Amino acid sequence: MSERTAETVTIHWEGRPVSARPGQDLASALYAAGIPVLGRSRKFHRPQGLSGTFVAGVKGEIDGLPNRRLDQTQAAPELRIRMQNTWPNGRFDLMRLAQLIPRRWLRGGFEHPAWLPGGSRRFQLWESFLRVMAGGGRIADPAQAGTPVPGEQRRVDVAIVGGGPAGRHAAIDAVRSSQSVVLISRGREPGSAAAALGADLPLLPDRVSLLAGHEACGLYRGGTLLLAAPLDGGPAQLIEPKRLILATGRRSIPPLVAGADLPGVFDLATAVSLLKQGIDLGRTILVGTGVLKPIGERLSGLGALVRVTHGAQSLRRIGGRNRVERAEFETGSAECDAIIHAGPWRADPSLPFQASAEGAYRLGATHLPAHIEIVGSAAAGDEPIVHGPTLDDHAFVCPCMDVTVGEIRGLVDEGVTHVEELKRLTGCGMGPCQGFPCWDLLAAALAAITGEPAGSFGHPSYRPPRGALSVAQAAGLADLVAAETSS
Repeated sequence: MSERTAETVTIHWEGRPVSARPGQDLASALYAAGIPVLGRSRKFHRPQGLSGTFVAGVKGEIDGLPNRRLDQTQAAPELRIRMQNTWPNGRFDLMRLAQLIPRRWLRGGFEHPAWLPGGSRRFQLWESFLRVMAGGGRIADPAQAGTPVPGEQRRVDVAIVGGGPAGRHAAIDAVRSSQSVVLISRGREPGSAAAALGADLPLLPDRVSLLAGHEACGLYRGGTLLLAAPLDGGPAQLIEPKRLILATGRRSIPPLVAGADLPGVFDLATAVSLLKQGIDLGRTILVGTGVLKPIGERLSGLGALVRVTHGAQSLRRIGGRNRVERAEFETGSAECDAIIHAGPWRADPSLPFQASAEGAYRLGATHLPAHIEIVGSAAAGDEPIVHGPTLDDHAFVCPCMDVTVGEIRGLVDEGVTHVEELKRLTGCGMGPCQGFPCWDLLAAALAAITGEPAGSFGHPSYRPPRGALSVAQAAGLADLVAAETSS
């Protein structure tokens, strides 16, 4: 059954009125209204939108405040939304002409040419120009100065991150042992995507304290301090658990092919969310790993018009200008309006890394502390990133920062293969996605180029906090914990 309702509110996209349901996220409402392009990439100003994979596509300005997540902000009457990284506006963006510039001219380092010495007036003007070109939103009106949102602190026996089947079973077991439990779920309806795909979701006991619509965005002090931020801007939560269970599941990663970041390419969870809202995806192609037939049947039951199902490794390229128009396979091409990827599946390494990391400058992961456990599919291991028969130099390893396979290949040819150097030279993983999945895609590209195993390259540091936390929420945490002092 879809989540349609007759009640609507009016929001405004670039001055255009758009109908949305109260509580519906803005990105879904805009997609349903035929507006797939919600943002532009940093250097080439390529179209980006709701994908579930690349965060830059859903960053926008809401009522004058920049860099808001359109997929996490609920519709309310008369919200005014603007696209960032455009000029003079999102409906007529002259900066799209940057796509005509040869990509090699805008590779890492172009921002600081030798003929513009640092500290000079010319350099300051150049930096101001780059800021406009690279997006990041307009500076907020000082008249809109915010106030801290006081945080909250709690101590529990068990904290669980993830509201799917594994997280729910862990919560039930803990309650049976008479332990106090808090369960944190990014989804406002924990486990709803898994349930829509046929998973059995046991009911949570009343004694479980549920933090739905919260992002577990940071682990500190050896994983003894968990930070969770509500997506609605409410009080951030500092949680001190005796045990921490990570049941975060795995996310689908798009194939490393050109066009994988076009609007209309969705991960499975995002596609399910849109379909449950009664949003028509049009002619749909399903790609992925493992057995895809039951997934295709579930999607069809939700209203998707699944025309083609293919293994992700057979996909060579995704074509289209401002949105998906076709998929090209080894055996031919097919026109489509949407592509859903269901695998390869990989767990977000951020929280485990933060709990186990050691080091002063560059952090490195060690062993998880004894009080932390990873359960469910998150503990099942990662599937390798896939690409076509040959690695396409036009494919993006980091769409947010416009880093292509060709740019990585050029640096490898110059002898640069260390992921930390590649990150600093290209900006890969330094956008709002904060390294996932871009550093996974980078490792896959390095493996294909050099012939070395992808796991041998490692990855840079996943530092907290990750996403979700606003400045107002962070300011409200100042008096809750004492600062650590070095001995």
